Amino acid sequence: MYLLKIILLAIFAISSYGAFANCNIKNSQELFNIIKEGHPEIKYNESLEKAYSETLSISSQLPNPELEASREEGKSLEGDTSVTSLALSFPIELGGKRSARKNYAINSTNMNKQILRLSSEDAYIKAILIAYRLRQVYELLPIYKEALDSLNKILKIKLKRKSLSPEEEVEKETLGLATNDYRLKISRLKSEREKISRELSLSMGRDCRISRGSLPLDVDLTKDFSDKNDFEKSAQLLQAKESLNAARAKLELEKSQAFPDMKIGPTLEVERVRGRDYKSYGISVSIGLPVFNLNSGARKKATRELHSSELNHKHVKRHVMIELESEIEKYNTFRESLKTIASRDELEKKHMRIEKLFKRGVISTSMIIESHRQLIEFASTRFEFELGAVEAIWNINKIKGAVFSSKI
Repeated sequence: MYLLKIILLAIFAISSYGAFANCNIKNSQELFNIIKEGHPEIKYNESLEKAYSETLSISSQLPNPELEASREEGKSLEGDTSVTSLALSFPIELGGKRSARKNYAINSTNMNKQILRLSSEDAYIKAILIAYRLRQVYELLPIYKEALDSLNKILKIKLKRKSLSPEEEVEKETLGLATNDYRLKISRLKSEREKISRELSLSMGRDCRISRGSLPLDVDLTKDFSDKNDFEKSAQLLQAKESLNAARAKLELEKSQAFPDMKIGPTLEVERVRGRDYKSYGISVSIGLPVFNLNSGARKKATRELHSSELNHKHVKRHVMIELESEIEKYNTFRESLKTIASRDELEKKHMRIEKLFKRGVISTSMIIESHRQLIEFASTRFEFELGAVEAIWNINKIKGAVFSSKI
């Protein structure tokens, strides 16, 4: 039984290894290409878009012809009689109902496509931010661990001493608090790493581990966003525009509903009297009389909805323009700040220089604690600015309608 368990575990391990081996992602661009193709929300939106596209074929359908048949039997002075009637009528939509219905379907479909596009863009941008944050967590963990190791070494030395001065006693307690704080923060970072790793794996549509080498490293701060009027391709603005077009088409559709439909077609009547047939042919025409209802209520409602859509379109256009200006200013602020502060390499050099001074023992315990705290705080602040710059870049791309065409 024990041997069987070992074999089953080995098979599971081999199969798991094979699944992970298929996710050998070389770089961040390949990672985000996989997310574009495999993100569950993006795939769902693409599938739903195809379903919405069928609305046009539904709106183009012609009404089916109607067949009416009746038979009557009885007796007359001339003997047994029977009358058989057949009528085939073809509905004809008057007032341009079919073309109005098609226009409304086209605009409604286009509006829904922009809603789905916006949803897909948001999902993709969220995955990008998660990837950058995961790389930051990978870089923060060693800094915390080195700080914890340094403080633990000093704490162990002080714990071995039999007697401590009041100042050293305070230092020992301070070191204990600092090490416990770092342990908690390391644990929190590890939990965050696992959580966002799973989220990123879910965004890929694959069940695999994501290596650190496949994550984006540096933020591209060479981009120069100067055109503040390039927002016409924004999904949010296009959605408002198509919503306005749909409201106009809806009003035309309601106006067309005021016209009655007409039915026209041939009729045949066969009358049999004492075994002899008498046939009659004709044309049947029927049309509703627009006496009590001209669809005025629906037309008033559509008119008010059109007015609301016009107001919404103006508001959204103004909002998108202001949002683009705001995101460009935000990006420029983050870019200038990141250019002036220490880079990742400079930060590492400072870290190594501080560590050498620690090992030489020329720095007080309080200074060691403060130096590590400032180093971690600086790294966290830099990462916060980097993430802000990344978010601003992709929000600008979203407003410009270039999310899926832009490269990392």
